[in-house]
Amino acid sequence: MAGWAKWLWGGMGWAMFGPIGGIMGYALGSMSENTHGFHSSYSGQGRGTPTQAGDFGAAMLILFGAVMKADHELKKSELEFVKQFLVQQFNINYAQDRMQLFKEILKQNYPLKDVCMQIKANMDHASRLQMIHVLFGLSQADGHVHPLEVKVIHTIANYLGISGIDFESIQAMFY
Repeated sequence: MAGWAKWLWGGMGWAMFGPIGGIMGYALGSMSENTHGFHSSYSGQGRGTPTQAGDFGAAMLILFGAVMKADHELKKSELEFVKQFLVQQFNINYAQDRMQLFKEILKQNYPLKDVCMQIKANMDHASRLQMIHVLFGLSQADGHVHPLEVKVIHTIANYLGISGIDFESIQAMFY
């Protein structure tokens, strides 16, 4: 019966909060299995709460993961960028909790289109533009914007309803 917690929480998250909730629930369930006990990481102490529609931090983790995996290399500079982003946008405690979750997200492949469609439905245009800007910042964290990362960011931008002109304008900031 091993593996049931991640599927249970993934299913509940999806049903309640859509694709992002499903992904976060699955990742949290995986974390709880990795700590040899379901209640150890999902104990209601402010850790492991399911995402809500429009949760900027959760959405960014999923998109960060897609960009980082695009060139088939996970670099320390990119992980540090993610950590610093979370600290700056939220706080150190949030960043530490979410970095543990992010490690689980990096192990999986997620339906990028579904996640982006939920983001698009719950986030204004200016915030979506900012997300693309931050994703380019992540891509540049190692000193080089890799063409495969640009391709993934372009796909994300299309799913988010970002025009080609806006995408090219943001991209130009990094070349």
